[in-house]
Amino acid sequence: MSLIMLFVAIEAPTVVILRLENSKFGESLFTFRGRYMVDLLIALFLFAMGVWGIIMAILTLVLILGIRFLGVKQPDAFNEIFRQSNVDTQADAPYTLDGTAGA
Repeated sequence: MSLIMLFVAIEAPTVVILRLENSKFGESLFTFRGRYMVDLLIALFLFAMGVWGIIMAILTLVLILGIRFLGVKQPDAFNEIFRQSNVDTQADAPYTLDGTAGA
């Protein structure tokens, strides 16, 4: 899982990236929410790996929360780094009382 996230972060090798982009799982990996969830899962695995794993998990969580904090402060930077998910794009659309998107 860590190797896949490394490939996604550096966007190489091309064969792996193309295969991930065409899969249902890969669609979410390139969004902030997808990377956030996988990073949290990796941190949970690290907690089970003794003292050094706990140290690395805490460091990972600090980095995840730091990136989240920077994303709130600088939202334009996130648009350049991460792709927009369908949920994020739908959240920007106004809704009417009956639940349909407004014009």
